[in-house]
Amino acid sequence: MTEAVGNQSTAATLQREIPGAENLVVLEFDYYAYGGNGADGIAVVLSDAAITPQPGSFGGSLGYAQRNNGDAGFAGGWLGIGIDEFGNFSAEADGRQGGVGQITDSVSIRGSGSGADGYRYLAGTGTLSPGIDSTGPNNPHRYRITVDSRLPGQAIVAVERNTGSGFEELIAPFDVLSAAGQAAVPENFLLSLTGSTGDSSNIHELDELQLCALKLNPVGVQVDHFEIDHDGVALTCQPEAVTIRACADADCNQLFSDPVTATLAPEDGWVGGNVVSITGGAGTVALQNTVAGAITLNVIGSQPSTRPQSQTLCRIGNGPLAPDNCTLNFVDSGLAFEVPDLVSHRASGPVQLRAVRRDDQTQACVPAFEDVNRTVQFWSTYISPDDMDRPVSRMVEINGVAVGNTSSSPTSMELRFGAGGIAEVDIIYPDAGQMQLNALYQGSEATEDAGLLMPGADSFVSVPAGFCVSAASSCSQGDETCPLFRRAGESFDLTITAAGWQSDTDVDFCVGNPITPNFERPGIPLQVELVAPAGGETGVVSPGSYDHARAVDAQTTVSVDQSEVGVFRFLTSPAPGAYLGRDLPQGRSAPVGRFYPDRFRVTVDPGAFAAECGAGQFTYTGQPFGWLMAPTALLEPLSVQGGRTRNYTSDGFRRLSVAGVSTLVPINDLAATDANGDPMTFSVTQEAAVLSVQEPGLMLFSFNPNDQFEYPKNPATRIEPFLPQLEFTVTSVQDTDGVQAEAAPYDFEPEASFEIRYGRLIMENVYGPETVEALFMPFRVESFEGGRFVTHDADSCTTWTTTDIDSAETHHALLADSGVFDQGTAGPLRLEPLGTQGTDLVTWDVPEWLEDDWNNDGVLADPSATATFGVYRGNDRIIYWREVTAN
Repeated sequence: MTEAVGNQSTAATLQREIPGAENLVVLEFDYYAYGGNGADGIAVVLSDAAITPQPGSFGGSLGYAQRNNGDAGFAGGWLGIGIDEFGNFSAEADGRQGGVGQITDSVSIRGSGSGADGYRYLAGTGTLSPGIDSTGPNNPHRYRITVDSRLPGQAIVAVERNTGSGFEELIAPFDVLSAAGQAAVPENFLLSLTGSTGDSSNIHELDELQLCALKLNPVGVQVDHFEIDHDGVALTCQPEAVTIRACADADCNQLFSDPVTATLAPEDGWVGGNVVSITGGAGTVALQNTVAGAITLNVIGSQPSTRPQSQTLCRIGNGPLAPDNCTLNFVDSGLAFEVPDLVSHRASGPVQLRAVRRDDQTQACVPAFEDVNRTVQFWSTYISPDDMDRPVSRMVEINGVAVGNTSSSPTSMELRFGAGGIAEVDIIYPDAGQMQLNALYQGSEATEDAGLLMPGADSFVSVPAGFCVSAASSCSQGDETCPLFRRAGESFDLTITAAGWQSDTDVDFCVGNPITPNFERPGIPLQVELVAPAGGETGVVSPGSYDHARAVDAQTTVSVDQSEVGVFRFLTSPAPGAYLGRDLPQGRSAPVGRFYPDRFRVTVDPGAFAAECGAGQFTYTGQPFGWLMAPTALLEPLSVQGGRTRNYTSDGFRRLSVAGVSTLVPINDLAATDANGDPMTFSVTQEAAVLSVQEPGLMLFSFNPNDQFEYPKNPATRIEPFLPQLEFTVTSVQDTDGVQAEAAPYDFEPEASFEIRYGRLIMENVYGPETVEALFMPFRVESFEGGRFVTHDADSCTTWTTTDIDSAETHHALLADSGVFDQGTAGPLRLEPLGTQGTDLVTWDVPEWLEDDWNNDGVLADPSATATFGVYRGNDRIIYWREVTAN
């Protein structure tokens, strides 16, 4: 906690909140004190978590108690347990309150306090043996401190020590709430350790620290520190406004954006009380003090809490930020005025400058002089941004006259102070930022008030009148007729200019407006507003915010991208109080677009062919077949980043038609070859495909379910059965904007779970006498398998009819009949003789897939057979019949 160096006061705070009520807290640690000449020690501190921890004084105050040199005690201190080598923590000396005198090598407890008040001595030990600093660097003493608030209205505290033979009681349990002046138990504690040396010193170290509690809460995100801006001078007859900032980092480059409740010092005088709410990281509060003199401003605590041991930094006008600048001087007479928050380049309207003094009876402001002309000196100072790194330094104008910007070069103006001691001025600041306007009246012998000084000052914020938000191209019609601008997700530059006032009716801040070069603000949100298509998706603009930097042209260019298709406006949408605690106007671009997709993602479903004979799972060579399920392709328009652009399928924005999807169909099978070794030929008869919208941003291209396919039949196709392997292709997808598929072409093979078989219908010759009742002609379907034709017993689906039979019927009459083959067979045909002798040729006009090259002449032909009448068969019971010639 300390080195062996004199006059130190150090502190460390555990980042946990300890609930004060109904809790049991036990703290243990190893303690080393060595290496110096025996002083001073450490304190274990429990403080109110609502107050930012700040250590007390050095030396015998052990970083907890106050000192009569002006050092305050520990901020929010509720209990300080001192482990003291030199012994003055128990002494009523150096401004400490209460005590039993110096006791070397002792443990003492002091109670609650604030500033220079309190921190009273409550309990302690005599001189301990072994001594506190007898540990050396290697043999620590272990301490145990217990705080028990489980019983309502009590807080029992005890201290124990273990020097090697077990814990011994140093301070017996006692109720600290019974002590006079002791504050109630806070809602939450913070645990801090302080180290202290004075004229004498030691090394103080802790190790193996262990905290056990029934209830222990995380601290959460903390405010880094607070900053206060004030004018440096205020009147006792009226409240004075000051600006408070809650900083998220050490340099206050980022404000603490969450709502903050801050507790201010002094405790009294703040309009509305000393507990104030700050939104957006900054706020303005007012302090009333009726007695001339200096008041020290401070933020002593907050919720969320402030980083322990952080200091409030203050700035007077545009001076440096420092803890020593937190003094605000109140005077009894001066120039009182309030500059309203301004809009850049727009006149304030009449601002009353009042020459006032405090009335001794009423304490109110009364005129210091009336109905006279007086010369007043004016100058302005830059607060935010300050004098450093300003691209332009513009002057505040009073009644059209630019006034000086330093106290050494003020501008003198003669004003008429009328009734009530009031003069009116008009103020313009042609830029953005926080400024301070200073005024000073100096009496003279000529005005019979020599020696009179009447200062006045007020700070104000000037905000831009609006923002010009523009892209390289805009489209006033704001619909699907807009020309192509960028692909969805493709970056483009958005230029944002902080503009000054031109007129109260101004709605377009891109034409003729002056600019505000000193405007800066990090983290301004960017938003997007849909113009077209109506009812579409807004999409997302990225990044979601930008940092507006100071610049001579007041412009910041941001590389952004928009995720959706369409026409959009881009907006700057600052949060309330975003700029120095003031609201900023929204910036809104003209319609920008048309945004279009980067590419199409294509997902193909290959579909499946249907067997013409589904029951037998086959189709004959030469027999047309179709789709069981037609192939489809899902078409998804994408942004550069790969997100679906849902607006693309809206009316007017979809530039893809069915004609923009090109396909290629096969002309040969991938694997099967004919008897000559050539690929099996394949033919396709296609109907028109369809392109439909399935849902926003998703289209479906569908092959026509009525497409027809065929393996053309010829004698060379008399091959063994095979499974089709056919490759189709979606060769390209391109809309009229030139948007294409991301990985074309897309090859696919529809499923075909059936065989292609070379088949034929065959008829048998028959013969018999012309006198029989009928001749029966067998017929069947055959399939080429194993190098020969066999009855096609898988065919139970092919239909037949005698109406397709061509026969002269010279010697017979064919009985009409029809049916379906059963396992390849059917019939037979019934031929009824007409009583004449002779032979009839019966030819069956079958589809091509049932024809064959019967005589090997290379030509497919219909099957045929002969029926012969007039030939005697003989008796079925005769095995052998021989004709014997007569002798």
